[in-house]
Amino acid sequence: ISYDLRALFNNQIWAAKSRHGAVPNCGYASSNVEGNSSKQTTTHATKDTEAQPKPVKPRWKPTIVDKNAKHTKNTQITVVRAMNDYLLTLEDLEDLRQITVRSAYASEFSSESIYWKSDVEKRAIAKWGSLENLDKEQRKVKDKLDDEERGRRAVTTQINQFSLVYCMIQGLSALMGHLKKQVKDQQKLNVDHKLFGSQEERMSHVRGSAKLVMYAIMSNVSVMCLKLLAYIWTGSASMLSEGIHSLADVANQCLLLYGIFYSLRQPSADHPYGFSRARYVYALISGVGIFCVGAGVNIYHGISLLMNPHQLESLSVAYSILAGSLLVEGATLKAAITQVRKNAAEASLTFKEYVLKGRDPNVVAVLLEDSIAVAGVSLAGICLALTSLTGNPLYDAAGSIAIGGMLGVMALFLIQRNGDALVGRSIPYNRLRQIVELMENDVMIRSIHDVKATELGADSVRFKAEINFDGREVSRSYVNNLDLEDLLIRIKEIKTVEELNEFVLHHGERIIDVLGVEVDRIEKNIKKASPEVRHVDLEIL
Repeated sequence: ISYDLRALFNNQIWAAKSRHGAVPNCGYASSNVEGNSSKQTTTHATKDTEAQPKPVKPRWKPTIVDKNAKHTKNTQITVVRAMNDYLLTLEDLEDLRQITVRSAYASEFSSESIYWKSDVEKRAIAKWGSLENLDKEQRKVKDKLDDEERGRRAVTTQINQFSLVYCMIQGLSALMGHLKKQVKDQQKLNVDHKLFGSQEERMSHVRGSAKLVMYAIMSNVSVMCLKLLAYIWTGSASMLSEGIHSLADVANQCLLLYGIFYSLRQPSADHPYGFSRARYVYALISGVGIFCVGAGVNIYHGISLLMNPHQLESLSVAYSILAGSLLVEGATLKAAITQVRKNAAEASLTFKEYVLKGRDPNVVAVLLEDSIAVAGVSLAGICLALTSLTGNPLYDAAGSIAIGGMLGVMALFLIQRNGDALVGRSIPYNRLRQIVELMENDVMIRSIHDVKATELGADSVRFKAEINFDGREVSRSYVNNLDLEDLLIRIKEIKTVEELNEFVLHHGERIIDVLGVEVDRIEKNIKKASPEVRHVDLEIL
């Protein structure tokens, strides 16, 4: 639709003059003079209007942002990052601009100060001369911190107390520096405890498997000594195979125990997700050891006996030792079965499912090794009986080869199982479905997409999902904390587009803060319902 802006503007001028009494004659003219006067007035008004057009106010234009460009003007960083990445001190940051925001490492009620990255970079350049010099200094600091970390691990409480006394002697400044370091270390420790649990809490997750492995080590050491004595007494290949089998079990279970305690180490800068997968690494090495030492040596010895058979002696001693070994291995097997059932019940899995896909590789390894041990002892007894009845030592050699074959199959299963876990395996579907249902029942979430949950270790799971939030509910959560009557008054006071733009930007930023609070709440609900989930990554669609 096209408008005659000149005619509209003239009508506005006419209305203005009519309010001041200068109204043109709109009726029939009573005389020519009046008519001429009217024409002259109209003519002058038209000329004045053409000579002085009314200025048109420019329309408000939105700011166009290139989202592919690099924007660092409003980028902000925390105090810790300013000190770590730019090697600045608190004194260097004192006079810089800062604001207070919600902390990402604590509840929604706590806050922390952040600085503009551009200001921090300028201050770092002023202190170090250039960013290249800063990089060189960072490498020096990193090497120094690595050396200090290796030495600090050996420091005891008495040495810490001595250092405190030393600082007090040196002066107040040294004392303040020591206290700041202690506070910083404690804050980092609190964050690590929140994300990964304290040492006692982490130990509670593996106490059952650690006890089981230590019990298996002690039983296998005693059984190994008995079997090797039986071999020395009788010369039986089956008894030697069983002795080698027990020796391999002891070595492999020592690896499992070391992997358990290694996995309890706190996360570091090089390993931010911790060392939980160390159990899979050492369980994999254990499987390789069983395959090479246990299976390989037994099969080789059995083949050697087939090629060079000899008669056995003192079989009664061998029977007695086998009976004792069967009792010890059976007790360890029973303890392993009990622990696997307990872990399976906690993970909502069946016994078979936990053996195939359970997160704790240690109890599964002990279970399989003791199962093969009981089967091997039974097979060795049968082969010795056949050898004593028939006088043919080939049965004893066949028993050694059969035991080696069983160990080989078990070793391949452990290698495949732990290798699969190291690559990155999803948690069981029913557990994943429980987490998804918990999120779908939340009022703030419309839909969930691209869900992934992988095992980081026996007691750690990482969960990731893309979430479509309900914008109306997020906004309602923000509005519920406002005084709407006061907000309405503020809206009515808005007179210009610029004021409206500032008003929208202000409340838009507050809504984003509310969204962050809701994300933290959802993460806490997930970790509360599934304690094994230690890391939650929620991406907003």
